[in-house]
Amino acid sequence: MAAAFNQGNRIMKAIIALTVLTIIILVVITVLTREKQAAQQKRREYIKKKPLSNHEQVLYWRLVGALPDHMVLAQVSLSRCLGTKDSGGLDEMTSKNLDFVVCDKASDVVAVIEIDTKNYSSKTVSKDDERKYKALKKAGIDIIRWRANSLPSEADIRERFTLLDPSKKLRVVKNKTHQTSIFGIGIGKYRNTGAG
Repeated sequence: MAAAFNQGNRIMKAIIALTVLTIIILVVITVLTREKQAAQQKRREYIKKKPLSNHEQVLYWRLVGALPDHMVLAQVSLSRCLGTKDSGGLDEMTSKNLDFVVCDKASDVVAVIEIDTKNYSSKTVSKDDERKYKALKKAGIDIIRWRANSLPSEADIRERFTLLDPSKKLRVVKNKTHQTSIFGIGIGKYRNTGAG
């Protein structure tokens, strides 16, 4: 009986010793990991980046020149100009950005402008972009897409936007050959606002 008790006592001491050793190892690993992360944060060098690509910079200044009586906003979060009547519905799209938003002097959105990069096929629209464009269209916001490799001039932009009435609101002129649009290209259920 005493031998069994001594054997059980040794096993219990071994288990306690292993448990203490495991806890010590975990604490050491945690401390070393935190110190390494803190050292990395101190060493991390932050660099200044341009918020707009070269194509976006070119188009921004052309938009500003062509539409002097309007606000031209770049890289705008979708949630800044689109909401829902209920509390749900927009959550999955809140992280989406719009290349440009053109507003009138009252900050009402006149149009959204997206630049299609050279590797972007104008005949297909990603599912995320399709959902984004559908939501904008349902809210009554016009979407204009221009190819990065053939951006419009200031005169072309002025031609694309024309005054509707004395309230100074703009509308989008249809059927310009130098412009692309999602409407009628890849998503047949939309009306065509331009060929490209």
